[in-house]
Amino acid sequence: MTDKELKKVLKCLELIPSEQGRDEAIQIVLKAAAESITLEHIKKISSYREEKKKQEKERGYVKFTKKEIETMPDNLKRLFVVDEKIVSYRCINGMYQARFRREGYNIEVASKDFQMMKTKFLEKLRRVEIEKANIKIYPKFGEFLQEWLKIKKQTVKPSTYKAYCDLTNFNLVPRFGETPVNEITRKVIQDFLFEIAEAGKNRTAHKLKQLLGSMFDVIVDDYPELTNPMRKVVLSHYEVKKGKAFTKAEEKKVIDFCKEYPHFQGNSAMLVLMFTGMRVGELTSVQYDGTFITCVSAKTRKGYADVIRKIPVSPMMKRVLPMIDWEKVVASNNNTVRDAVKRIFPDRHTHEFLYTFITRAKECGVNPEVVMLWVGHESDGDVKTSRVDGGYTTYSDEYLLAEINKIDYEYE
Repeated sequence: MTDKELKKVLKCLELIPSEQGRDEAIQIVLKAAAESITLEHIKKISSYREEKKKQEKERGYVKFTKKEIETMPDNLKRLFVVDEKIVSYRCINGMYQARFRREGYNIEVASKDFQMMKTKFLEKLRRVEIEKANIKIYPKFGEFLQEWLKIKKQTVKPSTYKAYCDLTNFNLVPRFGETPVNEITRKVIQDFLFEIAEAGKNRTAHKLKQLLGSMFDVIVDDYPELTNPMRKVVLSHYEVKKGKAFTKAEEKKVIDFCKEYPHFQGNSAMLVLMFTGMRVGELTSVQYDGTFITCVSAKTRKGYADVIRKIPVSPMMKRVLPMIDWEKVVASNNNTVRDAVKRIFPDRHTHEFLYTFITRAKECGVNPEVVMLWVGHESDGDVKTSRVDGGYTTYSDEYLLAEINKIDYEYE
């Protein structure tokens, strides 16, 4: 049965029809009965117009209680207290809809329950306020660390970069990796560094303090609203264990060991280090032309031109040249040289060969500035020199050879 037919039934019921009209109405009712239209359904349809008019009239303004207004943002509380007719609503087909467009807000909510509609409105108002406040989300420390290391990889030597990775991944990532940078406080860092120091790792604690200081300098530049937690972090003084030069008797012991056990990989490297003042990391670039030994200075910074060190062969070096395999020297690394030293002196380390070369050169009366030049030092506390001397003096090969020939002594 169509709407048109149903409306016709209503019209027939409302009017006093003529006989002809009654017949027509009877025909329609019979047809409706044939289609199983119940009396209740007919009543529902008959009230359609009245219900529609009622729903269309159900409009108004949402009134909030004092308690509900207290949950609102501060900038809206007074507005809702003064003007109750601020949030309009309407009900369509049993669905309550509320809308608020004012003060930069554009909120619409709907619910079949009036109170639920109010609850939804307040919740959405709170969410919008949070978004408007532009609450900043800070990166986790681990995320920042990866960015920091990415920059360092481009600016420092590979060996330095690897040291940074090892130190941070082993110590900092497990402790702070998942923590947002704004939640890492001075106390947290202070306690962490004290734990490292109390475990007997004072050197590591100081290295970590230096790295964290560098990192948080960058963090507070990126987020000026944060306070640098490293400003008041302290550690007890740590005296770096300095090496000492080998005695002449110990030098002889190294030479005798290399003679007796020539098959050890690190022997050649030890002899070169002891009589040139080179560092282990410089061995891979060693070249020997019969008069001078050259290498790329380990102090060359990434991105800068290679600094070439040029050390003449001393009389002491000439004595051990037949024992040196230059291919083995170039192939050496920190492990092979360290192991070679430990076979002879378990408590000594490779850097002490540098102290030995400097000490013997000074004992033999070599110009201290030339010694600094050979070992790649920019300054020496024992050497009084000016910027003109250190930056503009170019010594001739003849002078350097004359100075290196002073390094000549006997073992007792």
